[in-house]
Amino acid sequence: MTPIIHILDSHSANQIAAGEVVERPASVVKELVENALDAGAKHIDITIEGNGVPLIRVRDDGSGIGVSDLPLAVIRHATSKISQIEDLDHLRTLGFRGEALPSIASVSHLEISSRPAREVVGLSLTLNGGEQVEYKEVGCPVGTSVTVRNLFFNTPARLKFLKSTPTEFGLISDTVGRIALAHPDIAFSLTHPQQVVLQTSGRGDLRETIGAILGHTIARQLIPLKGQHEDWQLEGFISPPDLVRSSRQAQTFMINGRIVRSPFLSRALEEGYHTLVPVKLHPVAVLHLLVPPSDYDVNVHPTKMDVRFKSEQALTPFISRAIYQALITSKPLPSFKTIPTPSFPPKSSMISSPPESPRAIVRTPKSNEVLKISETAVPREETIRMDDHAYEPNTLDLKQLTDSIQGKPDIVQRQGFALAHQESPVDSETPNDTFTQLDLLDQVNPQVRDVLTRIWPLAQLFNTYILATDGEILLVIDQHAAHERINYERLLKEFKQREQSSQALLIPLPMEFTLQEEQVLLEHLWLLNEMGFVLEQFGSQTYLLRGVPVQTGDFQADSLLRQFIEEVIQKNSTPSSEKLLEEWIYLLACKESIKAQDSLSLLEMEQLIAQLGQTHNPYTCPHGRPTMIKMTRSELEKRFYRT
Repeated sequence: MTPIIHILDSHSANQIAAGEVVERPASVVKELVENALDAGAKHIDITIEGNGVPLIRVRDDGSGIGVSDLPLAVIRHATSKISQIEDLDHLRTLGFRGEALPSIASVSHLEISSRPAREVVGLSLTLNGGEQVEYKEVGCPVGTSVTVRNLFFNTPARLKFLKSTPTEFGLISDTVGRIALAHPDIAFSLTHPQQVVLQTSGRGDLRETIGAILGHTIARQLIPLKGQHEDWQLEGFISPPDLVRSSRQAQTFMINGRIVRSPFLSRALEEGYHTLVPVKLHPVAVLHLLVPPSDYDVNVHPTKMDVRFKSEQALTPFISRAIYQALITSKPLPSFKTIPTPSFPPKSSMISSPPESPRAIVRTPKSNEVLKISETAVPREETIRMDDHAYEPNTLDLKQLTDSIQGKPDIVQRQGFALAHQESPVDSETPNDTFTQLDLLDQVNPQVRDVLTRIWPLAQLFNTYILATDGEILLVIDQHAAHERINYERLLKEFKQREQSSQALLIPLPMEFTLQEEQVLLEHLWLLNEMGFVLEQFGSQTYLLRGVPVQTGDFQADSLLRQFIEEVIQKNSTPSSEKLLEEWIYLLACKESIKAQDSLSLLEMEQLIAQLGQTHNPYTCPHGRPTMIKMTRSELEKRFYRT
């Protein structure tokens, strides 16, 4: 019988194993830089061409590799870091598996030149696809230089999954920047291709290094942190509560000099900021945790990025308490405006008929106050307009609307009145509408429009929800989600119907970006220009914002643009031009909308409901959250045991 199980040849096995370590060019850079750090280097120079596939070169002034050790360095599982498994409990080096160089060599053309200080000449080793080609003496400075050319030349499938050059180089610069934050005493330089993109002094000043990576504006605002409990030490910098981001991209965690990904550390950080920052916003942090090697396990994945802790329950309060105390003692926390108690109209005005003619809800974007309704002309960017036609009498009732809602089980919730203030999860990855549905926006459902004009508001609940009825069924409308839907479809129509124009800023706004943010900006600069942004380079990682889209209105254009770039980075994909424009419209629609805790009059509630009836999809906001839930009379009677 022919055997079914067979042993893979060494070439195939090496390429499969390399796929775990060498995911993309940034992975190669990380492994080579960590090897340089383990060699005791004080200066590390990284040179990148293109997206890293044509060339990656890492030079260091470390201890170098000896004559007898260089041929062994490219053999799998050959390492100088450990000799037995028990050594992992006392490991202080960044590498220890002996997989980095062999994995890189198996999928590239690799050249290593190295000379220890005690040797007069150096040695050069060249490999193609893991096979040794040349081994000779060369003249070179003390240290090691590793050159990787034609990465993935023998694994074309891996090349297909790489992103664009700016995206891949953005990941490389992000990787180098985070390693530099973990080692402020080491001088790093990153060149691409002839321009020095990143350079740190290596003077050991962490704040100075943060300024080179995240920007000096952020670095000046950060709060120093230092805490200790027995053998645990926590040090670094955190942001004040008023300096937050919409993603965790600006958070860096290190353990004993190693960059790690750790949901546990992220949760501990967020717990330290509990009640101090709004939900879904995240602080900026550069935190270095020093613990005994036996207290954590980094041998979880070949990339050595994921860690497990032996005593998370004790470590969490230590980290959270240190963060909270640093925030409290640094300076007084910002005071928040007291939310006014809502005022209700007299009982005689609680029943209101539908409006005879459409009006506009006027909002000033910089204020949380909702102004009175006015029929006078107002600037376009501060007005939510409705189609100029009268509402014709009809015989439809609210049941037609709720019947159509019942066909959407993810929107309707039938578990009683208490569900009025529950929120559905937001999934920004799968928005409700796309640009392929632009033409559908003109097709307003007349039944939904007419039904919504027949209901009237009763009151505002928690200054967030509108209670409305037609006498038989109760609707609970999320005022922010409803207004967001209205603004979203209005902005979509504006972008569709006319060419974009830019409004110049009287005083240009300087903006400083991180390396990864700058790469995203450069990659999509042409589209940002088409949308109406006018940006001018003003120095290293600094740009002047001279113009913004006219739809931006009175909002802070620099904050909107920064949040927009952060959201693109967070999605970890290269969006199409339509998707990119969609993200901007989502952001504008949300910013222009009535917020929770905004007090509305009955007349303003009526207009909001009427405008919602003019939309193509009144059931959900652009992010997929429901705009309304309903409760029937029979459901109320059941809860009061009337049936």
